[in-house]
Amino acid sequence: MTEKLSITRRSALALTASAVAAAALPSQSFAQEAGVLRVASPWEWTSNEPTDIGYIMARMQIAETLVMVEPDGKLVGGIAESWSVSDDKLTWQFKVRAGVVFHDGTPVTAEAAAASLRRSLAGESMQQIPVDSLSTEGDTLVLKTKTPFSQLPAVLVDYASVVLAPASWGADGRVSRVIATGPFRITAIDGKTVLELERFDRYWGEKPKVARARYTAIPNGDTRTNVSIAGDQDIIFTTVPAATPRIDAAGQMKVESLTIPRVRAMAFNSGLPQFADVRVRRAINMAIDRRGIAAAVLRHPGSAATQLLPEAVPDWHDATLPAYPFDVSGANALLDQAGWVRGTDGVRAKDGVRLAATMLTIANRPELTVMGTAMQAQLKAIGMELAVEPGPSAAIPAAIQAGTMQMTMFARTYVNVPEVIATIIPDFTRERSTWGTLNWPGRDHIKALTDEYVQSFDESRKATLRREILKIIQDEVPVAAVAWFEHTVAVNRRVRGLVIDPYEMRYMLHKVSLN
Repeated sequence: MTEKLSITRRSALALTASAVAAAALPSQSFAQEAGVLRVASPWEWTSNEPTDIGYIMARMQIAETLVMVEPDGKLVGGIAESWSVSDDKLTWQFKVRAGVVFHDGTPVTAEAAAASLRRSLAGESMQQIPVDSLSTEGDTLVLKTKTPFSQLPAVLVDYASVVLAPASWGADGRVSRVIATGPFRITAIDGKTVLELERFDRYWGEKPKVARARYTAIPNGDTRTNVSIAGDQDIIFTTVPAATPRIDAAGQMKVESLTIPRVRAMAFNSGLPQFADVRVRRAINMAIDRRGIAAAVLRHPGSAATQLLPEAVPDWHDATLPAYPFDVSGANALLDQAGWVRGTDGVRAKDGVRLAATMLTIANRPELTVMGTAMQAQLKAIGMELAVEPGPSAAIPAAIQAGTMQMTMFARTYVNVPEVIATIIPDFTRERSTWGTLNWPGRDHIKALTDEYVQSFDESRKATLRREILKIIQDEVPVAAVAWFEHTVAVNRRVRGLVIDPYEMRYMLHKVSLN
C-alpha cells in the first residue's frame, strides 16, 4: 500500500484548487449562534435546477416531492396525501394535500404540481417513466403511462421531481428563485458555498424545532475533518471514515454511522481490448484485497463487499451468491488462460495492448483515492498497471458520455429513489450509463429483465427477476463492488434528536434541537 500514486498535473491542480476553496470558506459560516443549526456536507450549490442540485433541496428540507420515504423505507405522502392506480395499471391518481402553500404564500394546486413535474421529467430516474399524459382533475394529478410501471410512486421520490412554485421559473425557463414547500425556506445564497435558511411557519407538517439553519459546502475531506475536530459545525455529513478516531478523541463532535445502500465500486469500459474478456474483469476482481482495504483504509472490516449491495437492502442482497475470493494465484491463472503475457517490466500485454488503465476517482470522497492507491499495488501483482486520477465528481459521467472512460472508482447510492431498479436501469441497461458501465454487451439481457420487472405487479415474479439480475452482474463483472458504505456523520454535543436517513433523502432536520 505504499505504491506511488500516479496523478496527472491536471488532477493535482484540481485537488489544490479544491483545498484552497475549502480553506477560503466564509468564517462566519462556522460561527456558533444561538438558535442556528449549522449543517455541512461536501456538496456545493452549483445551480438552482432540481435536476442538478435537487438532492440538496430535498436533504435540507427546502423542497418536497409528491411522495416521500421514511427512514424505515415506507413510502408516505408528501405534497400528495394519497395515490391509487387503475385496474389496468395504466392510470395513476395523486391527490394533492389540502392547505399546502409555497414559501411565497401561494397555494399548491394540482396544476402547479403538474407544471413542476413536467419540467422534472428530464431527470435520470424520471426518464424511466413511460408517460402517456399528465393532467389534472380538481385537486388530483392524473398520470397515465403507456405501459404498466409499478415503481411510479417510488420514482416520484426522486429529488429531481421536487415541486416548485410557478414563480420559481424565469422567462428563460430556468429556475431563478427556489420557491418550494419544505419546513425550511431560503433567505440567502452565498455563491456555491453557503445557504441561509429559516423555519417556514406555514409548513403543513411537523415544524422544525430550530428557527434558523445554515448549510455550508465543504468539498475537501481534510477540511471537513479539521472542522469536525474543532467542533465548528453542528452536523457534518460524509466525514472521512479514517478520521473517526481523531474526531471522537477531540471531544467536540462524535461520529455516528449507519450502513446504507451505497457502494464503492470499480467500473470498466468493456469495449476496450484490455477489459472485453470477462476473464480479465474477474481476475481484477479476485486480485483486490477487500478485507485489507476495509480494515486499513475504511477502518470498518465489515464493509468489504461480497456483491453489489449489502444486507441492509434485503430485497437486493442474495446471500446464495458466491463471492469472489481474494486469490492472486487464481487471478494470474485466468489472465494466462486469456492470453495476457507478462513483459520484461512485469506488465502483461496481448496483441500489442498493455494491461493498463487510468482509473478516475472522486476527489471530495478522499477515501476513494486512498483505496485506488492500495488497488494500484495489488493489481501490480497480477501484471496490471493502474494510474489513479482523482477529480471532480462530474468528470466521471462526462468521461463515460464522451467514451473516454477506461476505469472508474465511484461511490453510488442505489436508492436515488427507494426502489433499486430505478438505479439499475440507467447503470446497467445503457451503452453509456451515468456512473457505471460503458460498452458492456450484457446490457441487453439486463434490459429485458428490467423491462419485465417494472411492468410487473407480481411480487413473487419480481423477486425471481432480482436474483437473475444480481447473478448476471456478479458473474459478468461490468461493475465490481469493493466496499459497502457506512454513512458517517459528525454530530456536535449540543445537538439532540438527529435521525440518520439510510436513503439519504432528508437530513431529518425538523427532528433536531439544540442545547
